[in-house]
Amino acid sequence: MPAISYPVLKCILEHIEANCRFSISARCPEISRVEKNIPLLVERLDFIMRNRVGINDNSFYVSSKETERWYSDRMSDQPCTLQLCNFKSKFSAERNISTKYGAEAATRRIVEYLLGGRNKIRVKLFIVFNCGYQTMQYLFGICNVKVSALKCSSIGLIKLNVLIENPLKELHFVVNHPTDFENPIARTAEKIVITNYGYDGPNFWLSAHRNLPNKEVIIDTYEHGFTDIKILKLIEYWKENHKAVGSSFSVCKGNGDSIEMFLENVKERFQGNYVKLKKTDTKTFFNVKAVSIKIDSESKIVVYGGRPYRLFPMSMKVVIKVMDIESSEELSEPSEKSDFSIMLSSYSPLVVLNLFGLLIALFFCLIH
Repeated sequence: MPAISYPVLKCILEHIEANCRFSISARCPEISRVEKNIPLLVERLDFIMRNRVGINDNSFYVSSKETERWYSDRMSDQPCTLQLCNFKSKFSAERNISTKYGAEAATRRIVEYLLGGRNKIRVKLFIVFNCGYQTMQYLFGICNVKVSALKCSSIGLIKLNVLIENPLKELHFVVNHPTDFENPIARTAEKIVITNYGYDGPNFWLSAHRNLPNKEVIIDTYEHGFTDIKILKLIEYWKENHKAVGSSFSVCKGNGDSIEMFLENVKERFQGNYVKLKKTDTKTFFNVKAVSIKIDSESKIVVYGGRPYRLFPMSMKVVIKVMDIESSEELSEPSEKSDFSIMLSSYSPLVVLNLFGLLIALFFCLIH
């Protein structure tokens, strides 16, 4: 069989699912010598627990037999177990590892083996929670990561500046302080979704949100300071300052609030006109009219009611969009799963064999 040229091999490996690629590299020394120079495509990379890393549908977790010491920094004398689980196939396997490693040292070796030394890792969805931040730090300085969508908890964006390249297509995060909006990760993201606030400063709400440079801003929590009056002030500010066409802002409203009454207030305050939404999706929009407000000869603001990104079915949100003056009020929004939920491609029937090969490779990585 003729040898495969490097350009052909590069094209093939770049489009192989990440975990299958790890397994192939572990079995073939010739490939492993060049494989890390080829960009790695990852659908989902997550750090949601200590001593655990998730890559697509695979989870790699190092645990101690002494459960009461799982989170101890001094575990070198405790037997540890490497657990590998594939959520799609429900396959899982585990193997005891050398006692010369504690759980944290073993986890670092695994992260370095799988992801270290790579010129470029392209990640569609990167998730890091508080409990997984320490494990995520093992990536610092060992690889280059390009992220499309980032979801993080209240760890603070400043801690991720070292790893995350700007700009993101989408950012889901907790705002701990108004200065978080000044972080380059937040400012350059095309879309931001605020899942919670870690501070209470009603005097900052309008000033912190009205000049956000993001194309789309979603406040996906009821814990915010946007009363109806402040939403009206936001609309007024956008109108007076000629907000760019394409800008969008949505904020949740409490159960029982009348969207019809709010839209009536918007219409009266800004001398707007009721318009009928075209192709209204009842799963996304409420079956009510929208209010159109003219900004100038080139643009207008359209305000309407819709359903929140992830909250209770009977709750509601107010959506504010700046549109071209000539465009129709034909509005569409992505379904809850289309933008942020990443659907992974199916694995081949050899998934179990590949996972066994990968488990063995990681085991040998930890005994040398």
